[in-house]
Amino acid sequence: MSLRDIGIVTGLLAVLTGCSVHSSGDPRPTNTTESSDSRFADLLPPRPRELDLTGVDPCGDLLTDQQLRELNYDRGYARPPGPDTSAIHGGPNCTFGSTGLSGGPSRNMASLVGISTTEGALAWITDPARTPDERPEVVTVEGFSALVLPHPSLPDNCKVVVDTAEGQYLEVASSPDSGEDTVLAPYCAEAERVAGMAIRTISASR
Repeated sequence: MSLRDIGIVTGLLAVLTGCSVHSSGDPRPTNTTESSDSRFADLLPPRPRELDLTGVDPCGDLLTDQQLRELNYDRGYARPPGPDTSAIHGGPNCTFGSTGLSGGPSRNMASLVGISTTEGALAWITDPARTPDERPEVVTVEGFSALVLPHPSLPDNCKVVVDTAEGQYLEVASSPDSGEDTVLAPYCAEAERVAGMAIRTISASR
């Protein structure tokens, strides 16, 4: 799956969420520690603190040059990453990738990093258009709880949604930079790794 395809996937998710995209006059549900669906009750424990992401630029504020080099994300440290806007929650997105096109090594990995300040993490559970069939795995990312959400139809695409503050979250979706894969684990691990780096970076300034 190419960097361009990540944008296509984002668009597909927007189509799937359909009527769940709200205007500023019709606010999205904010995050709570419980879901109305009994399968997901008490899914996310209380946050260790509120990490406000208002005004954060995912292209410039979340991953340092050192972190990008550690990830071999040449689309980040050698070439500009790709800024975009989420069609789901309206927040800023940014695509980074290890492509090898700048002469360095390629891990054939891409990650879309996004910020939502219009809905909480449990919108991915409470929104009927996004509710997973099974209770999702919950991991801890730098002390914050995060949902691990494999893509429902792409076996090589995994999203991690970090519950950073009331009505806010950080999301990272990882997939191959080019081609397709049939395994999921490396992409969930990558999304979790990138999310951890981003939380460490922004926590240092807030």
